Amino acid sequence: MATVTAFRGLGYGEPVPSDMDVVSGVFGAGAGLAGLLLVFLGTSLGAFQSYAGDVPAGATLRFRRAGAWILAAFLLGLLEVAASFAWLLSPHRGLRDLAVVLFGIELAATASAAVTTARAVLWR
Repeated sequence: MATVTAFRGLGYGEPVPSDMDVVSGVFGAGAGLAGLLLVFLGTSLGAFQSYAGDVPAGATLRFRRAGAWILAAFLLGLLEVAASFAWLLSPHRGLRDLAVVLFGIELAATASAAVTTARAVLWR
């Protein structure tokens, strides 16, 4: 019976990526997700600005709420990128763990922002 580690001799490399690989990947992916969040924010702001200025606040509430959540997720992404950058300057296990955890939260926040933006813009 073959195991997963039995394929190491076939050129599949190390079984676990190095910390540098993980943090570099998290750094780039976190910056990319933060950029995607700016696209969602722009979509929400564009839809919000399509309303006249004298529209009741309740009519634009979902756009303001979506914008606030997307902005918070974007700022979380910047925090994750900052933690990754700090690890690149001074590698410590705590910073690596913080960057990975923040990336997971940012990933969930980006999915939530996509749903929030779709609900606010498409299903009005």
